[in-house]
Amino acid sequence: MKRRSVALFITLLALLLCGNAFALQLLYPLDGTYVTRSKYLVIKGGNDPVLTGIAVEINGVKSDIIDISSETYRAAFEDMFIVKPLFDPGKNRIVVEGYQGRDKVASANATVFYLDRYDQAPPADFRQEVFHLPERETPCAECHNMTPSASELANPDPKQNPCGSCHMRMMNEAHVHGPAGVYECTYCHVADSKPGKYQARPGDASLCMECHEDKIEEFRKSKFVHGPVEAGLCMVCHDPHASSERGQLILPAYDLCVSCHAQVAKEPHVARGSGGKPHPLKGVTNPAGMGEDLSCASCHEPHSGVSNAMLRWGVSSRMNLCSKCHKK
Repeated sequence: MKRRSVALFITLLALLLCGNAFALQLLYPLDGTYVTRSKYLVIKGGNDPVLTGIAVEINGVKSDIIDISSETYRAAFEDMFIVKPLFDPGKNRIVVEGYQGRDKVASANATVFYLDRYDQAPPADFRQEVFHLPERETPCAECHNMTPSASELANPDPKQNPCGSCHMRMMNEAHVHGPAGVYECTYCHVADSKPGKYQARPGDASLCMECHEDKIEEFRKSKFVHGPVEAGLCMVCHDPHASSERGQLILPAYDLCVSCHAQVAKEPHVARGSGGKPHPLKGVTNPAGMGEDLSCASCHEPHSGVSNAMLRWGVSSRMNLCSKCHKK
């Protein structure tokens, strides 16, 4: 009898713990996966118990308790909670806590790897995060069209296109890639790919060149081609959807260049002027441009050129380059 009581207690405790665990689920990203974008954290609050607030902690930085109890919130999102996380490059420890008032009643956690550069490989113990699997889409299907037709996927209106219902915010940038801006998502993403739907078509550069075919001849005629271009790694520098930077660069031009060419940021570049100061690389207006800020791309072609320094305007002499701004 005593053994039965102990077994019953253990069973009830296990049910209680499982109930709390399933009251709060981290739907995206999953534990042990890697992501290439720091865009979404998708949490399902659950109804056993009903949560009134959620707090999110990433790498030890914790938010305040965020209220999700109002009728307006519940009418719009029910028990779902979606935020944009600020992942650090590399491993990120995520802890999500569910509250009733000020009392913590549920928790969930995960460790994910943020791969912030396309030319890097994830650790072997992290698998790729794949969201659009049937079992993972089920919680979303109550509010979202998870089985759209080809004609629905081709709708250019973000309010009607099924991709826009979740990914519209991705386009809230100053510079939007043409196909992404009119929701031609399935030109680059395969609707019926396996195991997960909407995976990008293979071939970074080959896919880009289907539209940017003028670049093929430009690179063919160039004596020198920038390393990432030669390797076909367009997305090392460009965001295929949208960016706050011209050309959909993933970072401001100077920051992007020195992320690989680190030595440039550590020592005087080009030459010291008569005043003993190095040539500026940012923070001033480009005198040869149309009002844009000076950057590495003011003097160097980012893709290819006639000299190994890939100087702009087709020049191979540094003095000829200098004369574009420094008129005598």
